[in-house]
Amino acid sequence: MDFKNIHAIPHMDHRDRNYLINTMGVVFNTEAHFDDPASLGMVFYIRDYIDSLIKCVATSAHAYAFRDGLENMKGRGQVIVVLKMWRFSKTFTKLIYTDYFGHPDLWLETKGRLSDFRFNPRLPEVEEFRQSLLRSDLYVQRYGVVGLL
Repeated sequence: MDFKNIHAIPHMDHRDRNYLINTMGVVFNTEAHFDDPASLGMVFYIRDYIDSLIKCVATSAHAYAFRDGLENMKGRGQVIVVLKMWRFSKTFTKLIYTDYFGHPDLWLETKGRLSDFRFNPRLPEVEEFRQSLLRSDLYVQRYGVVGLL
């Protein structure tokens, strides 16, 4: 499976909105939005071993599944998630007084039933990523990363 590095994603802002990618990272800073049925979502960030990060949004049924899956991972250290077939999205920040469009706000979001995710799957790429974390991340060196299930 071809995984895009998180630090390479911002350089892909020329891509079409429906461009789907696969990536992985350590989950952190999660935020559930289940109050409004019209905009169900689970917002979270993932980061790689060099501290590049990207915002991710799981919508609809994916949001509930992500929340429940992450809840089951509690107490097991850092959680690595693999995102499969997530849509690359962006909006541009417009400075009102200057009509200048700044750098795009980039994120990944689910794209219907095409999108999927797995926590700590048994893949060689995930094990390689885990080893990179162990070598470079002081937090992971101190507190550990979740092993294979």
